[in-house]
Amino acid sequence: MDCPFEAVIFDMDGVIADTVGLHYEANQHIAKKLSVTFSEEMNQSLQGLSREKTVRAICDLTGEEVSDEQVKQLSELRNEQYQRLIAELTPADALPGIYSLIRELKEKKVSIALASASTNAPRVLSRLQLIDAFDVIVDVQKVRRGKPDPEIFLTAAQLLGVSSNRCVAIEDGEAGLTGILQTEMFAVGVGTHLAMKKAHWQVASTEELSLKSLINAVRMKRKKDF
Repeated sequence: MDCPFEAVIFDMDGVIADTVGLHYEANQHIAKKLSVTFSEEMNQSLQGLSREKTVRAICDLTGEEVSDEQVKQLSELRNEQYQRLIAELTPADALPGIYSLIRELKEKKVSIALASASTNAPRVLSRLQLIDAFDVIVDVQKVRRGKPDPEIFLTAAQLLGVSSNRCVAIEDGEAGLTGILQTEMFAVGVGTHLAMKKAHWQVASTEELSLKSLINAVRMKRKKDF
């Protein structure tokens, strides 16, 4: 089966690994320090943002002025908490279908990249025993502008040496999906929440992702475009 794309760019949290809950715990840790209420809905809205932007948003819930230095200190505290949580990850924490999809992509010689707001992404991939599967890993330290800016995805494509119109990008966060849709990449949205309906192809879970299903979805969109 001919493949209509040369690369797949993955988000991390909620796409590769079941780490969204760990981010929620880390964010709750900061919210409790600030004596503010932080819900799962709020956590969902912050998916894909950098650590500093996330902490700044939690600080804003206090209604008080918070200095950059305070945000920095709280960001470090949040990172310490998150690192303690990911230290317990095992390959069983990879989301359904991800190992088989990556194996199929490798067999087809499709390049694989990670575009994640988290600087802890390599550590998570190592815990999942997936670090060697990725040709390129791009996080917020390698770009000037984080999600929802498309720079992180475009940088991943550039490092892979693949044109953006030959890339598939998979996201579960609104910020990341917004970034992908500013490029020529084929956007896959994972999850049933409303924001994912903007994707070129929406799946309820990663279980629906396979090489065959991706090829069919890309081909279907191209037929509609002509």
